Formats: sequence, C-alpha cells, structure tokens
Amino acid sequence: MGGEDRRTGASTAGWWQRLRARPALLGSLVAVGVGGIVFVLVWFQPQTLLFDDVVDEEFPLTGAGQDSAGAADENPADAAAEPDDPAEPADAEDAEDAEDAEDAEAAEGEAGAEAEPAGPVELAMGAFASRSRYSVEGQATTFRLEDGSHVLRLEDFASTNGPDLFVYLTTADADATDDELGAEFVDLGVLTGNIGNQNYVIPADVDLDRFDTVVIWCRRFTTAFGAADLTA
Repeated sequence: MGGEDRRTGASTAGWWQRLRARPALLGSLVAVGVGGIVFVLVWFQPQTLLFDDVVDEEFPLTGAGQDSAGAADENPADAAAEPDDPAEPADAEDAEDAEDAEDAEAAEGEAGAEAEPAGPVELAMGAFASRSRYSVEGQATTFRLEDGSHVLRLEDFASTNGPDLFVYLTTADADATDDELGAEFVDLGVLTGNIGNQNYVIPADVDLDRFDTVVIWCRRFTTAFGAADLTA
C-alpha cells in the first residue's frame, strides 16, 4: 500500500516537472481553467444566489396630478391680468342672468367631478406561486391611473435571485408549463429587484383581459421562477 502511494507521488511529481518544463502548455492549461471559471460566472451567474437586490418604489405619480399643479400655477397670473374691479352688469336683469349662468357652470363642474373616480383604480390582483425549485412570493396588482395609463405593481415581493430575470404578462395560467407561459407574452422589462415593492408600466395596447398572468421569467434558461393569476 505504501509502495503504491510512493509510486503515485513520484508519478505526480514527474508529471508536474514535465509540465513546468513546457511553460507554453502550462500557460494554455491555466488560460483554459480561468476561461472556464469566467464563463460559469458570466453565463450561469451563481453569485446572484448569494446576494439580494432590494428596492422600495413608491406608488407611481400620474401626469394628471402634474397638469393640475401647472394649471394652479397659471391661474394666479391670469387673475392678476384681470381688472381688480370688473364692470357692473348694465342692469339688474343682466346681473341675475350672469349669476344663474355661473351657478349652472358650477353645478356641471361638480357633477363631472363626481362622475370621474378620484385616484387610481384597482383592476385585478393575484398572489405569486413558486415554481420548480425557486421561491417567489408577494402580490401583483394592475391599476388604471388617473391619466388613463396602466401599471403593474408588485408588493411584499420576494423572489429567488438569478440571472436575466424579467417580468412578463402572459395569456397562459400560472400553473401552465414553461413552454406555454413563454409562448405569448408581453415583456414589461427587467426585474428591478428580487425583493421589495416595484412598478412596471403596461403598454397602452395590451389587452389585460387576455394577458392576465404575471410571470417572473428567466430569459437565459427559458424558465419561470414564479407566476400569479390576476383576477378582478
């Protein structure tokens, strides 16, 4: 047994001496080894499993609120341009007609304000379910904002980290196969963070009655980490 160990050690030492005698070959082997490590780190990105990308985005602002602010800034200037003492109506009848017209306009404005819902409108929501060996949890909700645009919001969200993760809306159900989930989808962009609240703009032409499932999708390996069916 000891003889075998000595022979193995002698063989290894001899191989190492021959390799050192050929520096070009040694350099090639080192380059191949380093290249293999770099390839694994870049393509498979196992290091992402060790780190979390944490985000906490506030609920998105709308263009309607900004427009209102702009209008509020313009009104004082308009008021300043008007005479301080507007001309009196020609007679009492004209004054009464003007007052009635103002009351009618005010009533119409109040009726219009009551008809339009104030603030964002929640359209549909669903809870994430994990898939395969990955873990995804949290809630996904679609909203119609005041300016008519749509947004997907993820709240209390936490997912296994990984390479090349995207957020998709798909037509398949959350429990469908990866091939079905990836067959017809809308790409909402790169996953901002694997932990935390975040928002994704939904294109105006997307039919949310059809694309009603949210998927956390790994594009590199064409697999779903988790999915959520959205219901009204």
